[in-house]
Amino acid sequence: MIHLDPKFCFSIRDARKAARLSQSELAAEVGCKQSALSMFEQGAGTKLNDEVVQRLAAKFSIKLPSADASAAESPDMPPAALLPRPLPNAPVDRRGFCPNVHCPSHRVYEVDGRTFLKPDRAAQDPVGGRFCAVCGEILEHVCPTCGGPLHDGAVCSFCGSPYLALANNF
Repeated sequence: MIHLDPKFCFSIRDARKAARLSQSELAAEVGCKQSALSMFEQGAGTKLNDEVVQRLAAKFSIKLPSADASAAESPDMPPAALLPRPLPNAPVDRRGFCPNVHCPSHRVYEVDGRTFLKPDRAAQDPVGGRFCAVCGEILEHVCPTCGGPLHDGAVCSFCGSPYLALANNF
């Protein structure tokens, strides 16, 4: 799977708007769900499979970043083999977080002029389920950027990426 920079996702959104297409129309044309396209356009580059991303890039004549360029842009991201694994007898927090930036359970705060959303994992996923208890969205159970384990903050402690991408951060 290609890990896309949110700026690429925003360029797809801008091209769609310039073409005067609705998300529903474009989703039907490229073969994905409107909700997945919506999250993709908000910067969640892992919400669409590689084939759909390639169709989007071709439709709008936007150059798809290569896998080598993505790795070169984020040299601080640890390889998956270096991510910590839970100890065999340690309690595991299986709660996920809601990827919907509009979910009312997220807490908004600012740091150095950047706005972040802190997922309220206790409200969204009190029992370790599959769907957000507040808005019904399918929950994420790992960092969407590096696949590292979650914690109760807003930013992954392994790769430094925010769990929820907002347009004004880039």
